Amino acid sequence: SRGVAMVGLLPERPQRGKSGLRDLQRVVRDFDALFQSHCVDVAHGRPTPEKSLQSWMTAEAYRHARRMSPLSVDGREMLFVADELALPQANGGRIVCDFLALRRGSDGYCRPVVIELKSARQLSRLVEQVRDYAACVERLSDEFAALYSAVLGEEIVFDGPPECWVVWPQHGATVDPREDALCQHGVRVVGYHTEGDGYGFRVGRAP
Repeated sequence: SRGVAMVGLLPERPQRGKSGLRDLQRVVRDFDALFQSHCVDVAHGRPTPEKSLQSWMTAEAYRHARRMSPLSVDGREMLFVADELALPQANGGRIVCDFLALRRGSDGYCRPVVIELKSARQLSRLVEQVRDYAACVERLSDEFAALYSAVLGEEIVFDGPPECWVVWPQHGATVDPREDALCQHGVRVVGYHTEGDGYGFRVGRAP
């Protein structure tokens, strides 16, 4: 077994932790000490504003039974499923997305959502990342439905292809100037801004 990972969501030490913990009894027994050692008393690492955002969004989802309330729009809820899930590629590399989520509504709508977070408004590379990962999810639809079912504790059956969402710094007070371009690529844009100790969000229109 490769063990489990411990990941801290502290704003000042986002996404810091330790993987490969194999002695689960020790993890339970010494949790506070292990958390302090691996998630608190460590260097911040490379400055990445999106990691702070990711930690905040993950923590908020866990506080609200996996509901990602800021992204629950159009009468449909968004549920957090996983983050940083790496998929191996044929070339020996791997592809990773920031969040995997489920978007569903009372009308039977039920779709996987691939969400990428970025602190810089770089369009072309971001579109490529989120669409490449969504293509993997669509190609392995049955396997991802099984993963979603296991994580959420209920049978999940997708009724269509994945949605692609990008979350990046909000630009101005109204519609994001890149919204039309992203919609043409099948990507929904969300602008974020700091709001007190957390973040606020403006969700753009669906493609």
